[in-house]
Amino acid sequence: MSKMCVQPVNRTLLTAALRTGLVVSAGILFQILASSDARAGLKICNGSLDLVNVAVGYETEDGIRTEGWWTVTANACTHLIQGDLNQSKYYLHIADGFGESRLAGDITLCIREEKFILYDGDQCWQRGLIEADFYQVDTEGAQDWTVLLSYD
Repeated sequence: MSKMCVQPVNRTLLTAALRTGLVVSAGILFQILASSDARAGLKICNGSLDLVNVAVGYETEDGIRTEGWWTVTANACTHLIQGDLNQSKYYLHIADGFGESRLAGDITLCIREEKFILYDGDQCWQRGLIEADFYQVDTEGAQDWTVLLSYD
C-alpha cells in the first residue's frame, strides 16, 4: 500500500498513511499553488489525480465542531475555513468518491454521509452518526495554512 501525504505547504512536511496512490510532479504542485488565491484561512489543495471529499473538525466554545463536505477535484484547492485561524489544531477526514477513508488519523470524530455540522465528537453510534478517523494538522498558531494532499 502506498501513502497519501499531508503536506503543510508553508511549514514542515508531515506524512500520514493512506491507501492507494501515486506521485505528484513538481509542475502540477506549482500550478495548483500558483492558481490559488491569497485569502487567509485553512486551505486544502488536492495534488492527487483523484477527487476527494473533506470534512474538518476544530475546537469551539460549544465543543468540537465537525463539518463537511467539501469536494476537491484533482489538482485543485479550496478554502475549508475563511479568515484568520483562531485555533492551532484542526482535524481533517479525507474520503474518496466512494466514501472510503483515505487518510489515517489519530482522533475519532462523528460525520454523516450528507452535508453536516455537528458538535461533540463522541458517542457517534448512539447518536445515529458515523465514526471516522481524523488527521490532526498543527498550524503552529499561524493565521493562514495550506495543506497539500498528494500520493507518495
